[in-house]
Amino acid sequence: MTLFRMIAAAILVLMLTSGVHSADAPKLERLVIGYPAPVASLGIVDVMRKGGLFKKNGLDVDLVYIQGSPILTTAMVSGQVPLSFIGGAAIVASAVGGADTVYLACGINTLYWRVFSTPDVKTIADLKGKKIGVTTIGSQEDSVIRFILKERGLNPDRDFAMVAVGGAPTRLAALSKGAIHASTFIPPQDIAAERLGLHELIDMSKLGLYNPGSCFASTKSYVKAHRDTVMRVMKTFVEGLRYYKDNREFVLKVTADFAQNRDPEVLRPTYEVVTRFQDRIPYVNMKGIEFMLKTLELRDPRAKTFDPASVVDSSFIQELDRSGFIDAVWKK
Repeated sequence: MTLFRMIAAAILVLMLTSGVHSADAPKLERLVIGYPAPVASLGIVDVMRKGGLFKKNGLDVDLVYIQGSPILTTAMVSGQVPLSFIGGAAIVASAVGGADTVYLACGINTLYWRVFSTPDVKTIADLKGKKIGVTTIGSQEDSVIRFILKERGLNPDRDFAMVAVGGAPTRLAALSKGAIHASTFIPPQDIAAERLGLHELIDMSKLGLYNPGSCFASTKSYVKAHRDTVMRVMKTFVEGLRYYKDNREFVLKVTADFAQNRDPEVLRPTYEVVTRFQDRIPYVNMKGIEFMLKTLELRDPRAKTFDPASVVDSSFIQELDRSGFIDAVWKK
């Protein structure tokens, strides 16, 4: 069975086994949303689901975990997943390659990852000859690390090796055992890495870089055919950003399951970091798209001439903003 047949089978099982309603209950629209990693910055999508916000807007949402942004994006382009909650370069890379992928809204637009390394790697120069773990080759962290290290004097083609290891928990375990020498993490895994005594090599939040993070994405064809559904998702997202800030204990409980970490000493600071970088109005910051294109130029020259505006559809958030909906949510 191919990977995408397995994904399709998993989605079918979700659709058949969840969300059973009584005959007199309001009918909800079934919707599958994919996500690529069990990290706290993406956990808001599970908060919205478990907090009943999607149902409030007439949606019965199933979340499906498809590891790695490139694989999830391919599944979305093939029609197996209509919407993704995702971040980074994969959506942009797919559009550069000719797909009709599009970002709709982003709750976080700041690049705040942290690169941790084994204790023997104390400087960027020490990465020469070392292995850097990423989720998958071609993933967001793969592109960003290559770009940042090139800017700091290393040659991505010969000075270090990128190794596909898996999701953040797997990469953290590999790094702590010395199977790899460095990797990028965001909450809660970066806080866990700190507590394990691993060395912080780079704090990207201090670099002044932008990045599309905690974003809803889809394909232009799906958006055109399902504008009402997409608008309801966008309303849920706006409400979810407020709900996330107002319901700390519930968010911590959901995040513990979503991010596979139940340590309160990790979860509490994780919540503070995520809320600090969340935007009240989830526009896609074009500076983040432009930065993603710069990182992609290392492996795809078409990125140099690609129009960043063509991979963004802000019409839904603009409508909610101009109508006063967003102001009303935050004034409650």
